[in-house]
Amino acid sequence: MRFSEVRESLRSIGVVMSKRGETIRLNHFGGLEDTAKYTTDLHDALVLGRELAQPRRRVVCATQF
Repeated sequence: MRFSEVRESLRSIGVVMSKRGETIRLNHFGGLEDTAKYTTDLHDALVLGRELAQPRRRVVCATQF
């Protein structure tokens, strides 16, 4: 796949992909830096992007009162 094909595929599932030099950045639409993922490999970008698109698990802390 080409960069543009992967970018469009990920965009359709809510992930933004950009490239600066050899570095590919992935994140949710409107995501902050702490949720961004980076890679230099296009296949890895596709895998990371699909992982980002999966529902986030909510961590619940159980405390006793």
